[in-house]
Amino acid sequence: MARPARFKLVLVGVFLALAVVTLIFTRSQVQAMRELKPELAQVEYAGSASCQECHKAEFDHWSESHHHKMNQIATPETVVGDFNNATYTFNGVTSRMYRKGNDFYIYTMDLNGKMGEALIVRTVGSRRFQQYITLVGTTFYRLPIAWNIEKKYWFHLQGLFLHPDREDFKEHLSTWNNNCIFCHNVKGKPGMEFPSRKFVNTKVAELGIGCEACHGPGKLHVEKNKTLGWSWLRRQIRADDPTIVEPKKLDKTTQLQICGHCHGQRIPVEGLDIKTVMEKGDPYTAGENLSKYFQPLNINTKVGDYSFAPRFYPDGTPRLTAYEYQGVLQSKCYQQGDMTCNSCHDVHRGRQQSLLTDNMRGNDGCVQCHQQIAANLAAHTHHKAESNGSSCNECHRPRIVFGLLTAKRSHRVHNPDAAKSLATNMPNGCNMCHQKETAVWAAQTISQWYGKPVPFLAPGGDSSEMVRELFSGDPSARCVAAWSLGQPGATSRREENLWAIPFLIQALRDPYPAVRYFAYDSLRAVAQKDIPFNYLDAVTNREAVINQYQAWWQSLPKPDTRFKPATVPLGTDWNIPAGQVTAYAETVRKSTAIEIGE
Repeated sequence: MARPARFKLVLVGVFLALAVVTLIFTRSQVQAMRELKPELAQVEYAGSASCQECHKAEFDHWSESHHHKMNQIATPETVVGDFNNATYTFNGVTSRMYRKGNDFYIYTMDLNGKMGEALIVRTVGSRRFQQYITLVGTTFYRLPIAWNIEKKYWFHLQGLFLHPDREDFKEHLSTWNNNCIFCHNVKGKPGMEFPSRKFVNTKVAELGIGCEACHGPGKLHVEKNKTLGWSWLRRQIRADDPTIVEPKKLDKTTQLQICGHCHGQRIPVEGLDIKTVMEKGDPYTAGENLSKYFQPLNINTKVGDYSFAPRFYPDGTPRLTAYEYQGVLQSKCYQQGDMTCNSCHDVHRGRQQSLLTDNMRGNDGCVQCHQQIAANLAAHTHHKAESNGSSCNECHRPRIVFGLLTAKRSHRVHNPDAAKSLATNMPNGCNMCHQKETAVWAAQTISQWYGKPVPFLAPGGDSSEMVRELFSGDPSARCVAAWSLGQPGATSRREENLWAIPFLIQALRDPYPAVRYFAYDSLRAVAQKDIPFNYLDAVTNREAVINQYQAWWQSLPKPDTRFKPATVPLGTDWNIPAGQVTAYAETVRKSTAIEIGE
């Protein structure tokens, strides 16, 4: 066929298409499209499966995500714990985990203190830990026995959170209907009936964290985009799709609030009774103004006599994960710039562990705005450009946040401040890398490099800051220090870290299980000696292992004395003097009470 003839056929096709559109869409319909602004809070939820047909790549990534697998029905495909008649004993109570066909059971202590069989109906978590839910009447209970996925063992949830040892086995046997339901699912509704406080109609729009948690209810979006010609016309008339929330197209505050709804612990604003939330469900819909319904917790928040202050360092910086929203709100990068969660994280393409793309795991997240610093990085950091000392995150977002037995990065972007470490026990990035150095050293170095006066320094700054914090009265700081001492830091040879061994052995006696957990992991890393230690075991059993470690350290040939820092209290035998051990134990015993559960 000749080229002109083919061109004429194309033109005829275009005119026919336009004619069809003209017949289908009247002028009033076009105007209606321009003005369309549905109240998405009134729209029904369609479920993530409805997204698959048009958004396959995003759906496939989400299907493998930890968001999707946060809450699941208990099946042979979703349960990862050892239910092959396994047993676990904690505080004198022996629980047994077993299967009957495709059903999973835990024989354990119930709310009334009696042993009984609990059928597992749901799971919580899929990456590091998995917790198990049973149903009693209309109430879902999270059992206190969980599975460590990474290390493959059963443990009691007293060992997952930040608080001292407790005797009650039923600790952390909690109600799913009014706790996990909100952030681990889409549009939770506890359905609590008053005044009986019974759950009569508990519902979620979708189990697990589905697409509509961030994009809002999607039934109207699905229906409209399946209508002949609707999506074509919409694209001709407007840049947005008013039937769905597109977070990256929102202003920075609304964008941040979508993530902050779950990644920022909150309480209802004045006028929104918690009773209403428990009865009718979470009123917030993605894309709305979150502050209309909730306000983020901060260091001054109280509910009755209960204060949330322990969840924050004394300057207001969050100590705990699930407060990332508060950290970003406190950052100048947000306050004076355009930083949001989407600046670094990509929920549709990032690695499943962190939802960061590979380039955003390094300095790219910061240098996308701070290009002048990036042009001569070493001049700013006073470290080699390729070293950890030139990592934006290590300095400005150190791992000072407790996140279920991990040290997580702070989402409050701030400058290292050794003086604040001494005054508030909030660890700083400099000393977390240079572990043997003092806070005075860090403060003087910062002053010299950046032309700032040396601040007033509280007492205690003349000894290793990490050792000081390891035995401070702040359990959160002790966790960070115990974790930090197991990292290579600024050292290049193993001998340079061996001095930490006696301090980590002593930290195995900490009254907080989480500190013992970090100390044991770090001890194994530094000593390269693994004597099995159960951080939740009875005191006598733990002490027996500690004595084995001490005997091993005593018999080990010690490195050259030049590897023994002057900043740490070690005798000529490379052990902590008895008087210092007593002093450490007394400081820890008088710890500021920091108890952080869910």
